[in-house]
Amino acid sequence: MSSPREMLARLIEIPGVRAAVLVGREGLLIESAGRVDERLREALGALGASALSVTEALGAELGAGPTVATLLEYDDALVSVDPLGEFATVVTLAENAASLGRVRHTLRASQAELLRLLDMR
Repeated sequence: MSSPREMLARLIEIPGVRAAVLVGREGLLIESAGRVDERLREALGALGASALSVTEALGAELGAGPTVATLLEYDDALVSVDPLGEFATVVTLAENAASLGRVRHTLRASQAELLRLLDMR
């Protein structure tokens, strides 16, 4: 992988994944890819980062350790929010949960290089 865009492109190649966005923890878009319009990509990033903040606060209250991922399930969509170090997160929009394993595997395999590319390691 030579860029964050290429990593996101690999995610949207997974059947059922409609969009993937890389955002800062405050929700600002760094990079995006997918079969949705730019407004939805920006909303996914901003609201996904916000959802991660809430789940991290809940985890702290529970004494459950750091957040590994946040999953938001709806009738017609699944949103996965995966922290990427202390400063970024990846938000994916999928049609169903069937692709979640491949999304997680791809993110875990790419995490060290992606952090290096973002100069966050």
